[in-house]
Amino acid sequence: MVRFWSRRADPDAPATPPAEVAVSALMPRWRLGACALLMLANAALAGLLLLQHHRVGTAVSAVSQVCGEGAQSGCETVARSPYAEVRGIPIAAFGLAFSLSLAVLLVLAGAAGPDARAGAALLAFAGLAAALAVDALLLGIQLVAIRAFCRLCLLTYAINALAIVLVRPAQRRAALVRQGLGEASGRIAFAGWALATVATIAAVLAASVALRYRERLHATAILGLPAPARLAASTAPPLSPPAPGGDAQRYQEEARVAQEQARRLQDILDDPKKLDDYLTQKATRDYEQGPVRTFNLKGAPYKGPAQAPIRVVEFSDFLCPFCRQIAGAFAGYLPQSANRVVVYFKNYPLDSACNTTLKQPVHQGACWVAMGGMCANDQGHFWEYHDRVFSSPPTNPQESDVVNLAREAGLDATALQACLNNPATRQRLGAEIAEGVQAGVQGTPTLFINGKKLPRLNDFVQTVDRESAKMGLPPLPPPTGAAPQ
Repeated sequence: MVRFWSRRADPDAPATPPAEVAVSALMPRWRLGACALLMLANAALAGLLLLQHHRVGTAVSAVSQVCGEGAQSGCETVARSPYAEVRGIPIAAFGLAFSLSLAVLLVLAGAAGPDARAGAALLAFAGLAAALAVDALLLGIQLVAIRAFCRLCLLTYAINALAIVLVRPAQRRAALVRQGLGEASGRIAFAGWALATVATIAAVLAASVALRYRERLHATAILGLPAPARLAASTAPPLSPPAPGGDAQRYQEEARVAQEQARRLQDILDDPKKLDDYLTQKATRDYEQGPVRTFNLKGAPYKGPAQAPIRVVEFSDFLCPFCRQIAGAFAGYLPQSANRVVVYFKNYPLDSACNTTLKQPVHQGACWVAMGGMCANDQGHFWEYHDRVFSSPPTNPQESDVVNLAREAGLDATALQACLNNPATRQRLGAEIAEGVQAGVQGTPTLFINGKKLPRLNDFVQTVDRESAKMGLPPLPPPTGAAPQ
């Protein structure tokens, strides 16, 4: 800055172009710094949405506090929609990488000279203009295709709009970037930004891949991994009998017992393993004490021997990503179950077009795909259709898409289309949905083992082992299972 003003003070030096002075004057460091802080805030929101997309528990809970829970959560509906990813990469990952890259550019440029600041502001303006165009597209998709709004996503759009105001340059000429590169500090700033951008993109992609792998391991653990060590007895102590004496002694003893229970509960909450043990014990109690449901399985598609002693009923949605993982896990588990497990498939599409328990669709078009499955079952080719759909789930499918899927699976497309248009097919689907509602199904996938609802999916193997022991069957060897496709 001293050199900049010294050139103006020297009468023999050439005058600084007025435009450059104006641009530099309009790009003080505080504006770049404020914009950088906004980008860091956006990066934090994008990171939270990325974790939620990959079902990280704490992130899901945090997002639920803002957007609501389950099918009523706009954020959850958007995250589970097919529009949440581009070629397998979550939209949130793109937002995270973009925001971090822009924040680095603004911070480095803020430490450089006025020409570098002007050039960086122009680059940031161009990037934010492109981001706002993408935001407008995503907003339109939420409005028209998904029909649900992610509040945290809308907040990132608003932050981008505020940020572009901060870095709006007085002039928009590519020469400003060249002027910034003319300064030594500018060259250092831009080179550092380029390196940081490459590193940021690599880190975000690696994190997304790791989170996806973690999510798949979790699905594998539902059916394929041996149970971890469990506590043999309840961690909560039994209530002590009141101490003899007056009321004061009795109240004092009751307070001591309550404090001890509170301390033990806090110990459980603070220790992840103890918390997992506690939740496992609670899920086991809930399963054992739960009511036994009876389902109409006549004509329902199944895998495994029909006379298997352990009968599993799965309520599923063809467009549910986690259902797809469970389908892959079952494919690996059933051959190892020694013919003692049979899995029946029931439809529970999360689409308000046929599921009246929903106020808005979670998976738009799921009703058509579910009816396609029922029609495929009528032709005796349900599992071919099942595997074709889960191999590449369609986006917002309509009747014609379902017919094409059936044709690709080797079914009679003409007969299937006639079946889709038969009112009786929709009635049958409504009966399956009503059966799920009656049994307490609220989301997918939901499993019932011998008529009892499984509270936690990752207790499946242990529950099957316990049911086998009740029947006097020998224990199965630990399953090897691969990650779902």
